[in-house]
Amino acid sequence: MKKVLLTNDVKSLMTGKGSFLDRVDIKVFAAATTTELLKIHAREKADLIVTQLNTPGIGSEEFFDTIRKSGELRTVSTILICNDTLDQRERCRRCRVNAIVTLPVDLTLLHIKMRQLLDVPPRMFYRAALAVAIQGRFRNRPLPFWTENISASGMLIRAEEPLAKGEGVYFSFFLPDGAHVSGYGEIMRAVRPSNKRDAILYGIRFTNVEPGVRTSIDDAIHKKLHLERSPGSRPAHRIDRPGQEN
Repeated sequence: MKKVLLTNDVKSLMTGKGSFLDRVDIKVFAAATTTELLKIHAREKADLIVTQLNTPGIGSEEFFDTIRKSGELRTVSTILICNDTLDQRERCRRCRVNAIVTLPVDLTLLHIKMRQLLDVPPRMFYRAALAVAIQGRFRNRPLPFWTENISASGMLIRAEEPLAKGEGVYFSFFLPDGAHVSGYGEIMRAVRPSNKRDAILYGIRFTNVEPGVRTSIDDAIHKKLHLERSPGSRPAHRIDRPGQEN
């Protein structure tokens, strides 16, 4: 059982369906102040602490210094959230935490950092945010979607919002190993389900991606294929071979 200790504001950010904190092998504790965090950690011996720099209570520098100096408390991973300013980053550096996340919080990145520090395997289905650009205009509202499969040339996604063939999309998400993938693509085909309540499948062809993205995808594909060949392995989703048309 992994124990995660959060401040209330961090916990409210991460509450929602699909959060890996809902796993049965993770127990979450929350507190309003760093003083309470310290008391809970002394009692529970948390595996991971996530807090914000200016959380009420004792100062973050004193909070983390107390943990580091204690033989019983220092065996814990730590993440500190702060504003993206030189002053606050310097304060975080003095706290000597394992990871720093800046505001506004990228929840996908925060989840990945937390999983890495807890050594919790990520679910093979992973949610990302798709921002859609139609007729040269950018939609401000992110569009959640699920990846069905992905190759070096494109991907197949499942989304609820109706989109049309030829529309351009900007995508940004993380591969199962934590590698960041971002760029632009074009909707090449749409498969509408017989049940109108079901999500629509869209084939996306990559048209402009950041350097190294295709290599990251290829690496993820090869790792996935290796896992699939391992005895007893039952993959939860597909990552197609390079060049397979989506």
